[in-house]
Amino acid sequence: MKKTLSITAALALTLSLTAVASADPINGTVPETSGTVSETSGPAPISTTEAIIKPEEVVLVPTPMIEIAERTYFYNAPNGEKLGALASQKIDTTGNRTGVVLGGEWVEVYTWLGKAWIYVA
Repeated sequence: MKKTLSITAALALTLSLTAVASADPINGTVPETSGTVSETSGPAPISTTEAIIKPEEVVLVPTPMIEIAERTYFYNAPNGEKLGALASQKIDTTGNRTGVVLGGEWVEVYTWLGKAWIYVA
């Protein structure tokens, strides 16, 4: 009895995988056969002539990278509350900066906690 049930389940799984594999990728329809659904559920199909990335979405001016030479603390705002520290590394900035303060400036960067500010001399 267990073997019969296992074979039946395996056959049903194979048939459903075959139906999905033979689906038309452009309009999402499945060829008509007995016992199958005529359309698949899920997101609307993507046209092969439609660009996935549109020209207006391309970043032409990337944000500058900063190289941190020593452990640097990051803050929630310039002169704000200390959130954590960064080891020496290259870090991506958001492009936001404050004016020069005491020979350095505050730069907004991306961290694992979200956006934060660091003081760069």
